[in-house]
Amino acid sequence: MIQPQKILLIGTMGSGKTTVAERLARDAGFLYASIDNCRVQYGDGTMAGEDLAWDHFLAICENPSPAVLEFSGCGPHADEVRDAICKSEIPVTVIWLVFPNDTCITRALQRNKDIPAPFQWAPLEYAIPAFYDAIEDSWERSWKREPAFHAIRQEFSGAMSAEQVYPVIMKICSSPQ
Repeated sequence: MIQPQKILLIGTMGSGKTTVAERLARDAGFLYASIDNCRVQYGDGTMAGEDLAWDHFLAICENPSPAVLEFSGCGPHADEVRDAICKSEIPVTVIWLVFPNDTCITRALQRNKDIPAPFQWAPLEYAIPAFYDAIEDSWERSWKREPAFHAIRQEFSGAMSAEQVYPVIMKICSSPQ
């Protein structure tokens, strides 16, 4: 059984954040939110739409209700997400889903998502390693250093499926903090 908390899954594109987070939220009975879903719901491909999407995601992060959240864990809003989650004043578990970059690239290339954004992404072969480096910087600088967070960097082999990853994440979220 998972105690009421905020659970934040971070990682590169193709690391399985959405698949694991949606199932975890459903099984725990928690709200699920991601920046990509907020972009789809509130964004329109403009900077104003991007700002609106982030405003909604940050409001969910700050809300004191239990939730499973997901975004890359890096970028210009990472500190805002951290601060908003801290303001929620409930226990927080942050899990970085780490897979080999080649696995994430292969998975991301197979996806067919249309997420409105006001910027052009680099080819995934370049973007995913760059995101990994940025997440690593945010992890060292912010996520693992926040004393209010139970922060876990969880590595997986490239051969592991979401079905194999899920029990590992469930165990982390179910353990006392």
